[in-house]
Amino acid sequence: MSNSGRAWLAYGTVLAGAALWCGSIVAAPLLSHAGGTAATWGGHLYTLFHPVCHQLDDRSLHLFGGPLAVCSRCSAIYAGFFAGLLIYPFFRSVGTPHPPSRTMLAVALAPMLVDVLLGIAGLHDVTIGTRLITGALFGLLVPYVVMPVVLGAVHEYNAHQPPLTQLQKGSTDA
Repeated sequence: MSNSGRAWLAYGTVLAGAALWCGSIVAAPLLSHAGGTAATWGGHLYTLFHPVCHQLDDRSLHLFGGPLAVCSRCSAIYAGFFAGLLIYPFFRSVGTPHPPSRTMLAVALAPMLVDVLLGIAGLHDVTIGTRLITGALFGLLVPYVVMPVVLGAVHEYNAHQPPLTQLQKGSTDA
């Protein structure tokens, strides 16, 4: 497989993983609402997400009367990450690794950090809206830090692979 092909495969794998992750967040209340065996699977999804989110009901978006598997800020981060991955190829080459931007990470993190710190200080009301906006902004920009690392690893792997050659004499293609 070519360098570009492996890079696109890595991009597609990360994109599919993000889609599965986001789909699971929404599936938890849907399955729980369905009842029966589906509700058991919904419960498993809530358990799966518990280590990565506090899952506080009053800080969560709801679907069919049940909270999503993660809070509103986490939901926005993950949805933003997925959206950022979708648009990534329009702004950066998937086939060519770029150094990750620490500045981009700082810019993405700053509004969320300000929202949290001003809320702790009592100078600002942290609401579902502010959590959604700051989380989505962070999530939208994170692929521009993560994907260069992933694609750089693919490029490094490709650099250490022997070139593809025709089958050696005497071997079969069966």
